[in-house]
Amino acid sequence: KLIEIDRILEILMDLETEAKSYFNQHYNCAQSTFAPFVRKFGMDFGLAMKIATPFGGGMGHAGQVCGAVSGALMAIGLYRGISEYDREKKYACYDLAKLFQERFKELHGELTCPGLLGLDIGDPDDLEIAHERDVFHKFCVNFVGDAVRIVADLLEIKD
Repeated sequence: KLIEIDRILEILMDLETEAKSYFNQHYNCAQSTFAPFVRKFGMDFGLAMKIATPFGGGMGHAGQVCGAVSGALMAIGLYRGISEYDREKKYACYDLAKLFQERFKELHGELTCPGLLGLDIGDPDDLEIAHERDVFHKFCVNFVGDAVRIVADLLEIKD
């Protein structure tokens, strides 16, 4: 049992490290959060990164929902979403999305960029301050890591 727990923790840390590595390679928060799951579940990486691009910076640097949250929700959809109507599976996916948001909010208190950063990056003056204070690398990389760990736990990824 301890070996299994150790292995699960190792997987969670590997996914978190991978996500943070993408962020440090200048992928945005949504792309960085989504990327480890894309690789794990076999979606075309290039296509996935294109799809996730506009969700960075709170939806195109508009300062709305955090891109790490958006990327996490895309990962949940990739794993548990539906391609043909199935009411039960659709609502099960919604429930996972809600649970993710609850857990992320428990950790950080907010789901939006302004709430998380204390700056509205949709405002050019606040965006400049964010860059001056390097808030994206001080804070956002951790939001990415936390989002990945929460998703991996919710999806019960064990390998």
